[in-house]
Amino acid sequence: MRYLDKVLEQFADDKFVLLSGPRQVGKTTLAQDWIKNKNGISLNWDIPEDRERLLKPTFMKSVEAEALVLDELHKYARWKSWLKGLYDKKASTLKVLVTGSARLDVFQKSGDSLLGRYELLRLHPFSVGELSHGKLVAPPIDWLHLDGIEKGVQSAWRQLEARSGFPEPFFKDDELQHRRWSTRRRELLIREDLREITQIRTISLVEQLALLLPYRVGSPLSINSLREDLQVAHDTVSDWISALERLYFCFRISPYSRKIGRSLKKEQKLYLWDWSQLEDSGAQFENMVASHLLKSIDAWNDVGYGQFELKYWRDLEKREVDFVITNNNKPLVLFECKRSDTIPSDSLLRLGVALGGIPQIQLIDKEGYNKTKGNCRVVNAASYLSALV
Repeated sequence: MRYLDKVLEQFADDKFVLLSGPRQVGKTTLAQDWIKNKNGISLNWDIPEDRERLLKPTFMKSVEAEALVLDELHKYARWKSWLKGLYDKKASTLKVLVTGSARLDVFQKSGDSLLGRYELLRLHPFSVGELSHGKLVAPPIDWLHLDGIEKGVQSAWRQLEARSGFPEPFFKDDELQHRRWSTRRRELLIREDLREITQIRTISLVEQLALLLPYRVGSPLSINSLREDLQVAHDTVSDWISALERLYFCFRISPYSRKIGRSLKKEQKLYLWDWSQLEDSGAQFENMVASHLLKSIDAWNDVGYGQFELKYWRDLEKREVDFVITNNNKPLVLFECKRSDTIPSDSLLRLGVALGGIPQIQLIDKEGYNKTKGNCRVVNAASYLSALV
């Protein structure tokens, strides 16, 4: 069971569902659980026999199943028009789930032929919330007094920290197996998946970029610095990072600058989907928090709770707050990550006042710690984040 089970079932009753997420995050398992009690079939574009069957002109007319799972269909160049044809012929009798290890949402544009015919869901790795209660939780009404779970969450956090939130390495919990898995995943993303969805040919340089990015986590990302390291053009590095984002290797967040003078407006921050690759404990802690917050934000947006975004704040004096969550561009709550510092950050307090006294949460890696003063709370990260999905 995963946190999207009920939402998937609900969405599939009305429209085709596109389920995207990182390679090996559990999409196929979720899809097979969904189709298990239905008269359905599952086809994978990567399997030659399945691909041949899908491309037959008679397939759409001949399919008699109640439900259909299509895995990696986005690798077909004309997948959207093909799916539209299937929808127009079978929408009233056939439930369809399309899964993909590339970001299916980046292909959706204004005037899309699939517009109005699909729902998008994004599946994330495990988090302390999902491991604790397994439910998709609505956006908090009161961020300051959000009550998490105490029992068992710190040990779950430690295992996530060491093995990532991907099911295979997390449940096997073996150091050597985890290292092999992490290396294989990176190689598959770059040497296979990247070739299939892009025209990039200098794969060795993209591999070098992937090895450099963990050292950039948590700081404003300098494309120019990476360009100098790789000896390629600025636009080339930018395109490569965008491609790695599409394949769920990394994600970026933008600065929040609305109504705050002297704020940075362009430099983004980058994080990895597999935070276990990070050697710096502070960067890893911040990455884990970013991943937990993004998981809830993506779920809230997919379900329809609002238009949430994860941002950060930094000004020209280099004062910084790690995360700002907004809804419809309105800031809701601030987060600062400090592994052991229980004294609230001056930047956190300052920005909280500047934004009208919104809640300020300083997350630390200290089990059982929880103190609130005014609109600022310093609390154990595992416990607080367990209240989310």
